[in-house]
Amino acid sequence: MTLEEANAAIDEALSAHGIVEPVGEEYFQAPRFADVRWVPSYVRRVNGRIWAAELYRGDIVPLATVQAMVAARQLDGSVQPAFLVPEQPYDHLLPACREHAIALIAKVSDEYSTLIFPAPGVAGGPVIRIPDWLVGEVSDLEHLADPFRLELRRFHRAFARLVESGTATDETQEQLINRTVLGLLRRDTRFAGDFEPLNLLRFFERNLLSKGRDHYFHTFNNFLLGCLVIDRCYPAFQQFRQMCFLGTAWSPEYVWLLTVFFHDVGYPIQKYLETSEMIFGVKALTEEQAIAERKQAWESPPYVASRAQLIALYDYLTQDTIESDWTADPFPLEAGHPLDKAFEESFLKHGHGVASCMRMLAVFFRSVPQATHHRQFIVRHAFLSGLSIPFHDWPVRKFLRDSAITNIKTSRFPFASLLMFIDSIQEDRRGEVQEPDILRGITFNGNTAIPNLDLALLPPEKMAEKQREVRDMKSFLVEDLLRFEFPPQLTGG
Repeated sequence: MTLEEANAAIDEALSAHGIVEPVGEEYFQAPRFADVRWVPSYVRRVNGRIWAAELYRGDIVPLATVQAMVAARQLDGSVQPAFLVPEQPYDHLLPACREHAIALIAKVSDEYSTLIFPAPGVAGGPVIRIPDWLVGEVSDLEHLADPFRLELRRFHRAFARLVESGTATDETQEQLINRTVLGLLRRDTRFAGDFEPLNLLRFFERNLLSKGRDHYFHTFNNFLLGCLVIDRCYPAFQQFRQMCFLGTAWSPEYVWLLTVFFHDVGYPIQKYLETSEMIFGVKALTEEQAIAERKQAWESPPYVASRAQLIALYDYLTQDTIESDWTADPFPLEAGHPLDKAFEESFLKHGHGVASCMRMLAVFFRSVPQATHHRQFIVRHAFLSGLSIPFHDWPVRKFLRDSAITNIKTSRFPFASLLMFIDSIQEDRRGEVQEPDILRGITFNGNTAIPNLDLALLPPEKMAEKQREVRDMKSFLVEDLLRFEFPPQLTGG
């Protein structure tokens, strides 16, 4: 490995943690390190952490270097010592790295990434963020488009390697998710419009990780679960494509990716009062002021344009017979439309589903392509995704019922229905423990998805909440294509 190759490998691996800045070797020549007698070959600063890496070749653990690394970290708590391992086995290094919290920069599934171990004395093992059964299922998908299937199989191999090597920390699992989403976006540049895929991923991270890394894992689990349902029920999504004259220039996989990754980004809008108090340390806004600011956003030109498109798409999908393709045009806003009235009530008062939809569209369409065919491709996918998001949020469904919109058909709203289903069965993979980990798998009977739920794990109050959630969801769906079969304890059947 040449010097240039080593620097490129380190920068590639550390970019998952933030902006990588080079640091001169003089950092470790400061007087405080005088007794360490070690100057790392490669030094970077990432988010305040000093990565001190040493190129490693061989089959014997360099104990003197390990001791020097430990001493350097004891003198400077921001130092993260690491071994850069070229393409060679590193299993013999793992015990020493685990014991002393020394990171590895090594190839995992064809890309350099960091393997980070908890500091000595940290109790408990790592939390595995993706359930084993789901990782296994996504490796055997048959009907998704080749780019998605190949990327998910790649994810399966890399994740299995993390678990088997004992390096599946929160950071390494997060890095793998980042690489997977980037890989999906890069498979077809049309999917990101004029966004660079990395910038779109950073938008995901900023809006999802603001709720905590745990929510990022939860969202990715939802994405994988939805991919499984789409693959096993692919004829239903093909029927939707044919019914709506979508042709071949569309991707159900990409609609789902947008839907699931953006479906909760409206929480900062919903929790605007709490966010303000967190920033200032005092209550800086009244409820009336918060509603006034939401109202201003709701009536802004970008929101008005998006609302008009959402109404037009909703009317298109709910007509008795669909006889032509839907194209996104500058439709005028239909004042007083029941969908718009319900969405406005939710946006101003309660619920994050509409806020998530509008937040996605507002940001996404800052970079709408100029070419007509490319613009139509992006708009069609983004608005179909946007319209699929609000229905998973129960307050939105309440406001819709108040506006006389009492149901949607799974044949016309397959992605909205899928999101409602996936959100109703996902209770785990958040926080430092894995309970209640009630979902054990999903089986299929044609276009019917049947979750295997271990309801004995739910305490009484959670069981009652789950019953309300499932019954409300089921009552809002006309299951004329996709179907979802729950245990009778949840449906009351």
